[in-house]
Amino acid sequence: MKKALPLILVLILALPAALMAQGVHIDIEGKEFRRLKVAMPSFGGQRPLADTLWATCAKDLEISGAYTLIPPRAYLNPGPMSKVDPSTMKNWSLIGADYVIAARVDSQGGLVSLAVQVVEIATSRVLISTAYTARVETPHRAVHTFMDSLLGKSLSLDPMFSSKIVAVQKVGRRKQLFTAWCDGTGGGTIKGGGDLVLDPAWSPDGRKIAFVSYWRNNPDLYLLDMATLRVETLSALRGINTTPGFDRTGRKMALTLSRDGDPEIYVMTVGTRELLRLTTSWAIDTSPSFSPDGRRLAFCSSRTGNPQIYVMDIFSRSAQRITFQGTYNSEPVFSPRGDLIAFTYLSPEDGRYHVALIRPDGSGLKVLPGTGRGDESPTFSPDGRLVAFSGSDGNIYVTDLAGSFLTRVTGAGAFSQPSWSPVLQ
Repeated sequence: MKKALPLILVLILALPAALMAQGVHIDIEGKEFRRLKVAMPSFGGQRPLADTLWATCAKDLEISGAYTLIPPRAYLNPGPMSKVDPSTMKNWSLIGADYVIAARVDSQGGLVSLAVQVVEIATSRVLISTAYTARVETPHRAVHTFMDSLLGKSLSLDPMFSSKIVAVQKVGRRKQLFTAWCDGTGGGTIKGGGDLVLDPAWSPDGRKIAFVSYWRNNPDLYLLDMATLRVETLSALRGINTTPGFDRTGRKMALTLSRDGDPEIYVMTVGTRELLRLTTSWAIDTSPSFSPDGRRLAFCSSRTGNPQIYVMDIFSRSAQRITFQGTYNSEPVFSPRGDLIAFTYLSPEDGRYHVALIRPDGSGLKVLPGTGRGDESPTFSPDGRLVAFSGSDGNIYVTDLAGSFLTRVTGAGAFSQPSWSPVLQ
């Protein structure tokens, strides 16, 4: 994402949208940022498909962390609307809209067409006028492509909706891998790997998922190829083989092994299965996460008593404790930007788990409000702007780094340990 200069940030937010069209970009994580308000009448075209895609688009606007949908009850014309009438700009301006989205949905020959028009209210400029297509079995993909385009053209943000979340879904006594697009559409269970799986982690190219399974009555580590659904064994040593985490190249993986007794952190060369031990402690060292540059590793350790978060310089093996608040801190994960670490934080105030953020040097601790009922297993979006996590109610939620909104992305179910993929090609 391109950031505006801090000294002119406030001015940019006050300028008319015409200046944004000239290449001035907004820092949407700045304290002064106001979400862009969007009016979106119901879509024209074939019902009920048009209503379904409207609902998907409305949810994606919310999840994006960048837009607010003005409720249709505030519109003079709630639709259906396939195109924006230029003479109505004043009407949309009066309800505070920055953009208006109109669309038409049609289906023919096994394909769905989503013809979208986005107009910038302040300038009457047509920002987008494009038809997006998808297979009739996966119509939500047309919305995802549109939303990624909107993020880029309105705010110069990287694509997000072409990414997936993998989680563990419990059905009865079974725990299996479950994947869905990041807004919860297209979800389904991946069979294979046994009925008790844990710790899913995407490879950096999004083509494979590492996971732990008790397939052979031991916590062993496996690798699933998403194209072929072929599963291969990565590590089946005596003891535990858990908490995999790839480096940026995909050639290295950090993991937890107890082959020599206590759980310790190792780095595996994925191609050769060669192992390098990084920690030597009487305590439990687990849940490693590489920094984007591959030089540091965040992990959880109980070496000072209760589990806390540490950051290690991989080359010197020097590890520094960075959390001193919270009675049980675990599951650290580096942001794709390298500027933050998210982790599960047990609050001494309310005795509940929360998602917290902290800088790698231990400064800037922030506990996100989340559901307020118990939140665990944070994972960052591909651009590092958002965080997904599992709630105590068995659902996956998405929030931003300020905790300014909360959106549930799964339906009824029992989901845990989410992992957010890179943008998928």
